[in-house]
Order: sequence, then structure tokens, then C-alpha cells
Amino acid sequence: MTNCANNNFAIIVLAAGKSSRLGQMKQLININEQSLVEWQLAQALKVTSQVYCVLGFNASQVQARIDHLPIKTIINSKFSEGMASSIAVGVAGLASDIKAVMIVLVDQWQLTSADLIRHQGYWQANPDAIVVAQDLRVVASNEKENIGPPVIFSQNYFTELTQLTGQQGAKPLLAQYQNKLLKVPLAHAFIDIDTPEQLTYMVKKLGINV
Repeated sequence: MTNCANNNFAIIVLAAGKSSRLGQMKQLININEQSLVEWQLAQALKVTSQVYCVLGFNASQVQARIDHLPIKTIINSKFSEGMASSIAVGVAGLASDIKAVMIVLVDQWQLTSADLIRHQGYWQANPDAIVVAQDLRVVASNEKENIGPPVIFSQNYFTELTQLTGQQGAKPLLAQYQNKLLKVPLAHAFIDIDTPEQLTYMVKKLGINV
């Protein structure tokens, strides 16, 4: 059963990258007998039935691991152009009745369905806002503010999302609409898997073999 009473709220999991710095496909890292992409999609499906996954590098290999899940896949043939291209094709592929979308990265391995449901709740209470995760550890250290996914955009921003380009994902749009941001403290959203060292940390944290 999903948390969403209607089918107008979507989640897009971005899983198109090549994982060059990691040296292996992060999408297919095994976590307790399932791949990372399967695990992330399963979390999303606990929130809404409208789950999309954007694939790119070795798409057919990843697709084979998620075929059993009731999600929609979108292929980004231009994944090498950066995350913005995956956001653009993902949003362009949403069903016409979707009112809002949450964007999640496949390697945000510490996120749970409870985190996503809580994030959605903030948006439901503030539907005109762009809901973003905020790393309060950075704020406390007086470093440059760190915000990012999960990010929720209402349909008012869909056209602009489909026009994104470059390596910075949706950051230019977030900068443009700073006055619309609702920042939700979620420090573990900023723990990902880009390097072998980060993978080692995940393995130790979860007590698993990969």
C-alpha cells in the first residue's frame, strides 16, 4: 500500500550515470540480495504508485534487474551530458495528470521510505514551495549552504525542468527560485556513493558484502 491517496504525485529515481569515479555500476551494487536501484525503487513505491526510473549507461543491464517492479522506465540517450539531461527526459516522460514530482538519486542509500513520505508531507502542507533537503552539518560549520535532492517540484516548474542542460542538475533552477525553497533538514540525503571509499563506508555501515 502506498502513502499517496491519489496517483498525481510521482517520484523519479535518476539511475542513468556511468559511475566513472566509482569504477563499477553503482546501480547494480548488491544490498541484501537486491541491487541498489531495486532497493531505491522499492522505497519510492511505498510512497506512490507513480514511480519512474531514468536509465542511460548500460540501460538494458539495469532494466533486467528492475523488470519485475511496477515502475515506468525512461531511457536517456544523452546521459553523458550530465544529470540535467536525465531530469529533463524524466519530467518530459511523466503522465499528463501528474501534479508534482520528487527527484531522488539512485545512490542516496541512506534514504528510507519514511524520509520520502515526510518530505512529501512538507510539500502537501506547502504546495507552492519547492521542497529540498538541507544539510545542517554544513550550516553549523559556516560553510556554503548545501541543499539538494530529494527535491519536490509542482507542475508549475515542469516546463523549465524539461529545458535543463549541463552538469549541475536542477541547481540553476533552485538558485533562480530561492524565495520558493522550503528547506527540510535531512543530512543523510547527502551521503552517496561516488568513490570506492564511499562504497567501503556503506558496506561497513550496513554490514554487508558486495
